Amino acid sequence: MYFKHAAQLGSFKLAAQELFVTQAAISQQIRMLEAHLGCMLFVRETRKVKLTRQGEQLLPHVLGAFSQFEAGIKALKHDPSPHTLNLSVLPSFAACWLLPKIADFQNKHSDIKLRIDPSDRLVNFEQGEADLGIRFGEGNYRDLHSECLGDDHMLLVYKKGMLDDSVSLKAQLLKHQLIMDVCPDAQRAWQLMLGNLGVLKKQQPSFLEIDNAALVVQAVLSGQGVGMLRRRLIEPVLENQQLEVWPNFELLCDYKYYLVGPENHFSWPKVGAFKSWLQTHF
Repeated sequence: MYFKHAAQLGSFKLAAQELFVTQAAISQQIRMLEAHLGCMLFVRETRKVKLTRQGEQLLPHVLGAFSQFEAGIKALKHDPSPHTLNLSVLPSFAACWLLPKIADFQNKHSDIKLRIDPSDRLVNFEQGEADLGIRFGEGNYRDLHSECLGDDHMLLVYKKGMLDDSVSLKAQLLKHQLIMDVCPDAQRAWQLMLGNLGVLKKQQPSFLEIDNAALVVQAVLSGQGVGMLRRRLIEPVLENQQLEVWPNFELLCDYKYYLVGPENHFSWPKVGAFKSWLQTHF
C-alpha cells in the first residue's frame, strides 16, 4: 500500500499524509521492500520521488492486485434488501412477456417481494434504483455485467381469421392496415416481407406507426390491422390462440435479451433465483 500511494503521488510526504502515518514510516517500508527485491524502486529527489525502471515494472501488478481486492470486497457486499427484488424492465417486455408469467415466480419464491419499474431509461444502480435490469440490445453496458438470456425473431401476426394462408398474401396485405412498431428490427422485417412479395413502394398502404411494441400488440388484438412483432412479446397471446402467425416467415433480430447489473449483484440469492427462473422460461 505504501509503494502504491508513493508511486501515484510522487511523494513520500503526500503518501504519509494520505495514509495518516509518518513520512519516516513510508521511507522505512519502501527501503525494506527494495532490500527484499534487491533493487531500487524510487529515485529520491529533494521534494519528490519518481519510479525507477524496476518500479515502473512493478506498479501495474500492484494496481491490478488492489483492483482485484476491491472487486472481491464488492462481491461480498451485503445485500441491503435480501427479500425485495427491484427490476428495471423494458415496458413492452414487462407488459407482454413478464407480467403474464410472473405469478409462477411469485408462487415458487413467496419470500421475495417484486418491484417492477417498466422503463428503458438509464438506471443508477449505486443509488439503489434497481437490483437488476432486463434489456434488449448488444450486451455492452458500461461498468455493468450482462448475461445473455436469448434471441428473438420478428413474425407477421394478425387477429384470428383476418388472413387466409391459402390465398395470396400480397393481395391481402394491400387491403389491410399495416402496423409498424417503430424499431429497426420491425422496419427491416417489413421491408424484407414486402420486397419478397414484390410490393412496390408506391403500392404500399400507409403504416400506422406506434413507438411501443405493447401497444402494437393491442392494436393487432383489436383487429386494427396486421403487425410485425417479436415472438417473445406475443407468446402469451399465441398460447391463448388470440393471434395467428403467417407461416414460413421469420427474421432473426439484431439484438438479444440481457440481464444487466453490477457484477456483485449476480451473487445475491434473490438475483440468482430470478435468473434461474428466467432461464427456464426462455
